[in-house]
Amino acid sequence: MKKIVDLAHDFLSEVLNETDTAVDFTCGQGFDTCFLAAHCQHVFGFDIQIEAIKLTKQALFERNLSAELILASHAKAADTVDRFKAGIFNLGYLPHGDKAITTQALEVISALDQMLPRLLTGGRIILVLYPGFAHGLAESAEIESYCEKLPAKIYDVTRIQLTNRCQAPYLLLIDKH
Repeated sequence: MKKIVDLAHDFLSEVLNETDTAVDFTCGQGFDTCFLAAHCQHVFGFDIQIEAIKLTKQALFERNLSAELILASHAKAADTVDRFKAGIFNLGYLPHGDKAITTQALEVISALDQMLPRLLTGGRIILVLYPGFAHGLAESAEIESYCEKLPAKIYDVTRIQLTNRCQAPYLLLIDKH
């Protein structure tokens, strides 16, 4: 079985082409940013931690890829990004970083509120959720509650989860039609 992030990339590749703009709302170690940069014309990457921006910059350099990296919360993405085809939020904390610094459901929801109208028709946002620790479980529940209320005339929301591993990471796909 593929890792959850590899599945997320597969689902992103279904909607992307080389002329698109994409957003990595949580740069982390740069894996998602690099994936998007290899498949799109322009990529914006956001993170609140300078360490994450440095790791992402190094990962891009090693692969001879480029992206516009912004040291800011994804809740500020609307200040920079006008229209985009795909985006990804890989929530939780920076692996091997300070586990006290985590994504916050209210900031994710704020970013979604601002960015969903900017998502192009046929576009997709993926959220990788981590319910395996207390904060991640609460964050996952809040974000799912928000996504359940998105208007079905505009968006489809799909949940991808291993049903026999309730604490395993899972995906929410938001597709705009």
